Amino acid sequence: MEKIVLVDDEAETRRMAELGLRAAGFEVLTASDGEAGLKLIRVERPRVVLVGLMMPRLHGFAVCQEIRKDPHLRGIYIIMTSAKAYARDIKKAKELGADAYLVKPYDLKALVEMINKVLGTPGLLFKVKFWGTRGSIATPGQATLRYGGNTSCTEVRCGDNVLLLDCGTGAREAGIALSREFRGEPLHVHLFVGHTHWDHIQGFPFFMPVYMPGNKFSIYSLRGSDKSLEKVFTGQMDSSYFPVDLTDMQSQLQFIELAGPVEIGDAKVSHIYLNHPGLAIGFRIDYGGKSVVYLSDHEPYWRLSGDNDHNRKLDREIDEFAVGADFYIREAQYTEDEYAGKRGWGHGTWKDAVESAHAAKVHRLSIFHHDPMHDDEAVDRIVAACHGHMRERGMDFECTAAAEYSQLNL
Repeated sequence: MEKIVLVDDEAETRRMAELGLRAAGFEVLTASDGEAGLKLIRVERPRVVLVGLMMPRLHGFAVCQEIRKDPHLRGIYIIMTSAKAYARDIKKAKELGADAYLVKPYDLKALVEMINKVLGTPGLLFKVKFWGTRGSIATPGQATLRYGGNTSCTEVRCGDNVLLLDCGTGAREAGIALSREFRGEPLHVHLFVGHTHWDHIQGFPFFMPVYMPGNKFSIYSLRGSDKSLEKVFTGQMDSSYFPVDLTDMQSQLQFIELAGPVEIGDAKVSHIYLNHPGLAIGFRIDYGGKSVVYLSDHEPYWRLSGDNDHNRKLDREIDEFAVGADFYIREAQYTEDEYAGKRGWGHGTWKDAVESAHAAKVHRLSIFHHDPMHDDEAVDRIVAACHGHMRERGMDFECTAAAEYSQLNL
């Protein structure tokens, strides 16, 4: 029987959840306050923890933080629960390491389904988390709180292996979280850079773990058009632009110029050329029978160079690269109207992303690389346009907009 620790100070909620989870075949251990719950978690080391937010002695945020900084508790799936449905509380819970947030009263059947999905592949963790979702330039502020203002950075966990896709300003928060999680233990990060424009690499000098001795970083991308990959990163930290030199980083750095697929444990990472000024690539990660495809900064060939057989063939190759993906992360920087004035800038539209997802028969699409001029309400309108187009065309995959700190377990 899989073990679950349930921490909640509301006796009736605790009793009903315990009965429902036991009926579903789980071993359930309970505590009525945060301090007792944390002690129980440290002794029992369950696969899943269900923890209330507003509890005596130690609130749920603190319990979550303590779990995430304890290396012996790595891999626990944390579900935070509360009657508070504020977006800021949900965001904070996920920043502090919660995997999911349920608003009380929650549906027991949905809870059981969630836990069964988490436990369905013992020992196999395939998780995607967004740390930066913005394109071109960071846009912090009140208008971008829900979807985020940091530039591109996505974390992918393949079992014990940590992969980062791009290293924009979102990498700073990713580095802080990883430093807390791996405190005192060596960390090996595999960083895949789609291209070396500023919004995809300028978070690297602020990535905390890279300054820590004992850590290792394997950095994968194409060779630059006129210089090596290492020189591109070194140039970004030239004294004219930044006060710290690349050689001041105390971790072990390895620069790998891609020539073909890369195997990291049981994960396979493939790449494909994208249509963007300079050299740019997208990635596909296959692991445990599931797949994530990440295509950032791509302007469809037919849009840029004309609607002909050759360009349509090149666009089909992009769709074929993504075929059957469980999670498709695709840039959708512009609306159709905006694209008319920005043709040739190296980006596509939300409709391009939706049509590609449909052609590739993916399961989930996350539109990404939000334009710096798009606030949260603008992104909401784009998502609504995507859903409307999908209904008209009879498309049935899931479509959302990437949001900082949101995550998905495959």
